[in-house]
Amino acid sequence: YAQIRKAALISVFGSRNLSDNPLDTKMYMALMKDSSFNLTPIVNKFDALIREKFLPEFPFPFISKDEVVKANGYPDLKKLTKWANDNVFTTPADGYVPIAAYGIVNDDEAIKKSFELLPADVDVVMIAFIDFNLYDDLGFGGLTRKKVNAYVNLKIFDRKGERIFKLKERASSDKGMAAYGGFVLETEKVLPLIENAADKLFGDMKETLPKSLKKMARKLEKSK
Repeated sequence: YAQIRKAALISVFGSRNLSDNPLDTKMYMALMKDSSFNLTPIVNKFDALIREKFLPEFPFPFISKDEVVKANGYPDLKKLTKWANDNVFTTPADGYVPIAAYGIVNDDEAIKKSFELLPADVDVVMIAFIDFNLYDDLGFGGLTRKKVNAYVNLKIFDRKGERIFKLKERASSDKGMAAYGGFVLETEKVLPLIENAADKLFGDMKETLPKSLKKMARKLEKSK
């Protein structure tokens, strides 16, 4: 890890899209646009947990959130992103610009540009996001029980915009809700199930993060 002097968490956000299937996304669009579907408290909790509990586990220091979000030019990264101005699909943590790091779709220019805004000794940047997926747990005759999968992604990029570390973990909600023909019948249960799945996931990450850091150490050692 000696080659990494400092790191910066440049984006924390949550995806409001509840399915990877475009047809299901259309079905859930009304819920995604509903103001009561408020992911902000969950995403802000995720932000605090990442910074307070998980970043200290890394073997190199991270600069503070204020040094990132108050950096001259940071809000302008929105111009280089695909998701920042679409609040139907994305909920950022307070102060952050949501920067895509999905693998197939990355905001590469925003990632590279961020290094110009940060202190010169920042060698890598991290993007952290959480997304949720409704899936059928049980079903019969068109009536199904849907549960929620929560996914956390932590990805670290170097100055070339190349990913050098990733951690992806999943956890499922304990309970479910009724749906018919794919349509959720108990929309008031969606947020509580999302929060339940997220809390389980955060607990699981405490066990998996150290193992993933060891893998990153081996990769960095080979790249020297």
